[in-house]
Amino acid sequence: MINPFQNIAYLAYPVLHELWMGIKDTRERKLLTTWRDRFIKLKRLILPTMSTMVLIGDICLELKKKGKLDPVQPKHYNDIAIAALAHQIGATIVTLNIKDFALIQTVVDFEYLKL
Repeated sequence: MINPFQNIAYLAYPVLHELWMGIKDTRERKLLTTWRDRFIKLKRLILPTMSTMVLIGDICLELKKKGKLDPVQPKHYNDIAIAALAHQIGATIVTLNIKDFALIQTVVDFEYLKL
C-alpha cells in the first residue's frame, strides 16, 4: 500500500473547500483551520496559475463536448481543478475516486494512484 505522506504533501484549494463544506462542529473547524494554516505556512496550498485556470476551462469544454460534463450541474469541476493543479506542479493525486480521475485523464496528462 502506498503511504501518501511518505513524500511531500500538497493541498489543492478545491480539496480544502470540500472539507470546509463538510465541517459539522466547532472542533472540526478548529482542526481544519490548524491543518489549513500549516499548508499555508509551508507554502503547499496550491492555487492555479493563469495558464492552469485556462487549462481548467479547456478540460471542461472537452468533457462537455464528449457529453461527460453538464455545465448546469458540473459535478466534476472540483476534480477537474485538482487534476489541473496536479498537472501544474507535476504532483500525483492519491484518491479513491478512480472513475472520475480516469475520465479527466482522457483530456489532460496527470498522474493518480488509488489510495
